[in-house]
Amino acid sequence: MNETNTLTCPTHCPPTCPCPILLNIASSIAHEEDALACILNAECAKINKVISASSDYEVLIAINTSVQATLEQITELEGVLKAKLDSILPLLAECI
Repeated sequence: MNETNTLTCPTHCPPTCPCPILLNIASSIAHEEDALACILNAECAKINKVISASSDYEVLIAINTSVQATLEQITELEGVLKAKLDSILPLLAECI
């Protein structure tokens, strides 16, 4: 995830064009989405591991509570990412 490729404007813009910056923001949003997907997969693996290893009611409730808290945080982050994307889409449409 430590890619440092520089995005360039797909059109011939003047040097003050915001397109590269907007494309970098869109790329960072995509990287954050990818990271959240990895977290969701890890939570799924955690649930599967606990279910296969334990049938203790209290353990299952604890894992459920933990996963629910993580999902609530991911939902909040998704809202932030959507707001970021919504804020640059009108500007980005001019670049593409």
